Amino acid sequence: MSALHGTGGSIQARPVGRQRTRGLDHPVWRVRLAALVGAVALAAPLAVLGGAVAASAATSYVVTATVPVGGLPSGAAVNATTNTVYVPNSGDNTVSVINGATNTVIATVPVGVTPNEVAVSATANTVYVPNSGDNTVSVINGATNTVTATVPVGNTPTGVAVNAITNTVYVTNQSDNTVSVINGASNMVTATVPVGVAPNEVAVNAITNKVYVINLSETVSVIDGVTNTVTATVPVNGTSYAVAVNAITNTVYVTNYAAGTVSVIDGVTNTVTATVPVGGSPYGVAVNATTNIVYVTDQSEQTVWLVDGASNTATATVPVGKGPYGVAVNATTNTVYVANFNGNTVSVITPMTATTPAAPTGVSATAGNGQASVAFSPPASDGGSAITGYTVTATDVTTPGNGGQTATGTGSPLTVTGLTNGDTYTFTVTATNAIGTGAPSRASNAVTPVATLVNPVASPANTSLAATGSDEALPAGLAGLLLAAGLALLGAARLGSRSKKPHIG
Repeated sequence: MSALHGTGGSIQARPVGRQRTRGLDHPVWRVRLAALVGAVALAAPLAVLGGAVAASAATSYVVTATVPVGGLPSGAAVNATTNTVYVPNSGDNTVSVINGATNTVIATVPVGVTPNEVAVSATANTVYVPNSGDNTVSVINGATNTVTATVPVGNTPTGVAVNAITNTVYVTNQSDNTVSVINGASNMVTATVPVGVAPNEVAVNAITNKVYVINLSETVSVIDGVTNTVTATVPVNGTSYAVAVNAITNTVYVTNYAAGTVSVIDGVTNTVTATVPVGGSPYGVAVNATTNIVYVTDQSEQTVWLVDGASNTATATVPVGKGPYGVAVNATTNTVYVANFNGNTVSVITPMTATTPAAPTGVSATAGNGQASVAFSPPASDGGSAITGYTVTATDVTTPGNGGQTATGTGSPLTVTGLTNGDTYTFTVTATNAIGTGAPSRASNAVTPVATLVNPVASPANTSLAATGSDEALPAGLAGLLLAAGLALLGAARLGSRSKKPHIG
C-alpha cells in the first residue's frame, strides 16, 4: 500500500553515551539530564548573541536556496552538530545528504524500498530511515554516508524519532497499529507497543522521556519511554498527520490536515490547550526550541506557516516549492529545510533582519496648476518587510521657504498640491515599511506650475456660448471689435435710408 507520511520534529540532545537507562532516578540518567538542561539554558543566550536569531517584528523569513534532490522527497532531518541535512526520496529509494553550509548535495545513499521519513541521533551521528515498502529501517553512518545495518520492524513503517539521551529509536508501523522500539547500540527491536489506529508519525521529548505518536484515527498516543507503555490518549481533530515537540516548553504540536489547524498539547496534562488555524492542508511540522517558533508545511497553498509558540498564533507564511511535506530545523543556524514532494527539491528558509526600504527610483514630475503629478518606481529592496506607503516631498527651488509640501499614498503616481505657480520645484520620494521610512530618492526633474488658461466669458451678443464655456466663445477683445463694427454698419445703413428723397415722376 502507499503509506501516508508526515514529519517528526523531535529535538536532538547531547552529550550522552550509548547505553539504555532504567528510569529518571538512575544516576546515569540524572547526570545526562542535568547536562541536557544546562545545554538548553546556555543555548538561548548564545542564540541571541550570535547564533539563532529570535523572531521579532524586524525579522522576516525567506527562501534563500532551493536544492535539487531525488524523486518525491517526503521528509527531512538535521544533524545540528555537523550541519548536515538528510532527505529521504520515496520515489527512488535513496537519501540525499545536504551540506548545510553550501546547500549542495554531497552524497546520495541507497536505502530500502519507499523511504518515508528520517531521524538523526546527533550524539551518535547516526541516521535512521523507515522503508514502508519492505518493512525495514536503514541505519546510516553519518561519517561515511553508508548503510551499516537494516532492522526489520512492523508492517508499513512510516515515522521515526530518536531519543538521543537513551539512544532509543521509535518507529510507527501504520498497518500494525504499533510502534517498534529499537536499541540504538545493538540495532535490535526491544519492544513493540500497541497504539491507535494507523500510527503515522512520532516525536520524542528527550527531557521527559515521553514519546508522542500521531494516529490517523485522530488521536495522539503518549508512551512512557521507561516502561514502553501508553499512559495517555489525547483526542485531536481532522486527519492528523505529523507531530513535533518543544522539549524546553514541554509542548506538543499536531497538524490536522482535514481541519486546517494545529493542535497544541500541554505535555504535563496531556490536554489540548489551543487550536491554531493555519492553511488549507497542514502536513509537516517542526519546532525551533530556541526561538519557540513552529513551522508547518501547507500542501495546498505551497507555503510554510510560522506559528509563535508563546501566543499560539500564525504570524507569517513563506512560499516554498510544490507539495511541501516534511520540514526540519537546525536550531543552531536557525535554518529551516522543507522537502517539496512534487518538486523534487528542498527549500532552505533563513531569517533576515528587516530594515527600512531602499529609495524609490525613476522619479518624474509633471506640472499642473498649483500642483504636480509625481511618478516613480518601487525600490529594488523592501528591506525584508512589505512596503506600506510612499511619501512625495516638494522642494521650491525659486523660494525655498515655500517648499515642503507632501503627498502620501500606496503607489505611483502621487499628486502634490498647494504649490506656487511660477516657482520651480523638484520632488523626492521615500518608501515606508513596518520598520520605518527609508532614504529619499534622487530629485526629480524640475517643473514650474502655471495657471491654466481659462476661456473668457463671451460678450452679451453671444451669451449662449458664454454660459456653456464653449471653446467657440470669442476672445473679449475680438468680440468687442466685431460688435462695434456691426453697430457702425447698422447706424450707417439707417442714416443712408433717411437721406434718400422720394422720386417724383
